[in-house]
Amino acid sequence: MTTASSGTNSMKFSLDEVLQGMLASVEQDSFTDDTTRLAAMFEGLASTVALFAPMAAGVDPQAVAGALKKLEDKAILTHADGKYTLTESGRAHCVSGKRTLFNRGDQEQLEAAAKTFATV
Repeated sequence: MTTASSGTNSMKFSLDEVLQGMLASVEQDSFTDDTTRLAAMFEGLASTVALFAPMAAGVDPQAVAGALKKLEDKAILTHADGKYTLTESGRAHCVSGKRTLFNRGDQEQLEAAAKTFATV
């Protein structure tokens, strides 16, 4: 499980898996590399999206950075000039993973969360 915080140890998906599921649902290809803002976004989603409820206790920005680094290492993301960019093959990987890893209810929650992600 994720090490985002002690509150997320009961998550059924790791932080990088949830992030991949969200990336499969966003329209934009680039987003901020501000891990503090991203951690706050995950915490905010905890009150509105059940899949994120375990994050209500807090998300460590370093855990977000670790999840992003993991995706960068897999060539799902590239990092430059203060932003992360989803690669074309990375998007395909995220979409495939979303279909196989998450059930329909989880997918719907990820799609709802992606709307918030687009505003960060």
